[in-house]
Amino acid sequence: MDNYEVAINGTTLAARILGIETPNVQFFYNQDLTKKGINSIFLKEKYIIAFNEEWIEQANPMEIQVTCFHESRHAFQWKVINGDYSGTEVEDSITIQKWKDEMSNYNSPTKKDIPEEEYLKQEIEIDAIAFAHKMMLEHFGIKTVIPDCIKGFI
Repeated sequence: MDNYEVAINGTTLAARILGIETPNVQFFYNQDLTKKGINSIFLKEKYIIAFNEEWIEQANPMEIQVTCFHESRHAFQWKVINGDYSGTEVEDSITIQKWKDEMSNYNSPTKKDIPEEEYLKQEIEIDAIAFAHKMMLEHFGIKTVIPDCIKGFI
């Protein structure tokens, strides 16, 4: 299985675990995003998870799977925010409002004036990192690296 298939199959697995419709998986090549270290992005309006081809071609399959879990969690958050989720996992209204606010005013790592720590400390990012970490441990027996600045939140 090549890395493109890992991204597609990994996203399908993550969506199934989350109980959501599988986001459309696409691939992009963008030198500016590559320079900023952007491996993938969830495009909420189009319900797409887009993977950076330059990264995909050299990444370890388990790194890709972590990313599938992370980005699919953002798709889950989007479904919950919009009331499109009917699964058993229910978030409290405070969390949902926080996710909604952060998705509307997202501190993207692509912005030059946003420090990485500010991006990582967003509730939607902490939640996605925690979910990916938990899923990698449960399904693959792999512990992922959690950034130091959010270890106390996970």
